[in-house]
Amino acid sequence: MSDKKKLIAAAVMNIIIFLSTTGIMISYFLGNEGEYHILPMQRFWLFTTDSNILCAVTSLIAAISEMRILLGKSEKIPAAAAVLKYMGTVAVLLTFTVVMCFLGPTMGYVEMLFSGTSVYMHLLGPVMAFVSLVFFENGIVLKKRMIPLGALSVFIYGIVYVTMVIFIGEANGGWMDFYGFNIGGFWYISFATITLVSVGIAAIVRLAYNRSGKKKTGK
Repeated sequence: MSDKKKLIAAAVMNIIIFLSTTGIMISYFLGNEGEYHILPMQRFWLFTTDSNILCAVTSLIAAISEMRILLGKSEKIPAAAAVLKYMGTVAVLLTFTVVMCFLGPTMGYVEMLFSGTSVYMHLLGPVMAFVSLVFFENGIVLKKRMIPLGALSVFIYGIVYVTMVIFIGEANGGWMDFYGFNIGGFWYISFATITLVSVGIAAIVRLAYNRSGKKKTGK
């Protein structure tokens, strides 16, 4: 596939990611209760929602960069845009991983996680983000120091979740433990595990991104 076709494919997928996520966010305020039946604003407590929003914003930035190249106004995707897309991709891939390895077995894959708009949020969005980043957008080399940055959004959300669930608590206006990460009081194990998993995902995505870029350039 030529570089131009890759840019077009990447731009199209990034626009789809942005429009799909935006449409789903709007639908929450128009009667779409989804599988969880919670208030629209409570949707933003969920990492699924937050990770997809981050991915949508970074995908839009990437799409704009790609369209500028196609229009002859730029020569390459800015490094900052590539790193941001990397961060958004790692975030939604953690969502996918947690769904497949933890929430699916405990809550049910079809009933709670792969029906309605959750199909996109948990599966289609993460897959498109990964494919577009790794196979069509590998224009720079991601250094090892970018791995913690890739997992930064997960770490920040983890701090917020622990604060709202453990230190404030539902009785005092915080959040209920809707992910079940404090079962048995072992929230610190869950926090450490999720952080390490996100770092692992960031490392794997970086490796796949760089290897795909080497094949394209022959370097």
